[in-house]
Amino acid sequence: MTRVLHLSDPHFGAADSSIAEIFLAKAAELSPDLTILSGDLSMRARHEELTEAKQFVASLPTPYLVIPGNHDVPGLNQPLDRFFTPFRRYQSYFGKTLEPEFKSPGFHVVSLNSTRAFGFHADWSEGILSSRQLSRMKNRFVNAERDFRILVLHHPLLAPPNHTRSVVKPLPALLSAISECQIDLVLCGHFHRSLLAVAGSVNGWTCVVSQAATVCSTRLQGEPQGFHEILIEDDHIEIIRYVFDEGQFTPTSTTGFLRDQTGWHPPGLPQSHEIISPV
Repeated sequence: MTRVLHLSDPHFGAADSSIAEIFLAKAAELSPDLTILSGDLSMRARHEELTEAKQFVASLPTPYLVIPGNHDVPGLNQPLDRFFTPFRRYQSYFGKTLEPEFKSPGFHVVSLNSTRAFGFHADWSEGILSSRQLSRMKNRFVNAERDFRILVLHHPLLAPPNHTRSVVKPLPALLSAISECQIDLVLCGHFHRSLLAVAGSVNGWTCVVSQAATVCSTRLQGEPQGFHEILIEDDHIEIIRYVFDEGQFTPTSTTGFLRDQTGWHPPGLPQSHEIISPV
């Protein structure tokens, strides 16, 4: 069995340091095989925020994989950095690679940087992927062994109920690439809302989607801080949702998924080939 911890959006600069410490203690206790942090380490890529984020990341159980989010680029009050070197500060703390990859016997992790510092759209916090990125992702998976396949990006595929913010774009092209690569699990964050589901292109492969809440930020969006513990064994995934309550992270629910020749499905539910099929 492989154990993966999925956390997201600590937002140092607007984080509760005591909750961060409690999470680190819990993470060490769980002793995962891999820890994945899906972006928004800081509020505005200020040096003091990134310094605190780096200390936090260095304390995560190893090995770990970390990607940037839209808050990890400088704000509009720092226009030169934002428009000309948006990831320079992040890279100086976490390394040059914005789309890290991880391989271990039995599983393979690829990441995509969905953050854009600016663009021809009103909301620059939106997540966008290029056709070149999707092509590179497919090449990484297609040219690899058929291990358990995990994709990591910051911006989500699914919008929670009554949520008006945009999901990652272009979603149909991403779902098609996920189907082509037969990706098993997609991890993301951004909305500060926990959501577990299956997703896939019409009549294509369906993957499991884990969208995590913020792990320690005070910028809550209708639910407390939390993270996901993901247990992977053969054709079965269990995802345990942890929520911060009364000074500790407590498991509150477990959601299971089974894999067949068409992809992943919740046990006991009929197979679905809808574009989005929340659980």
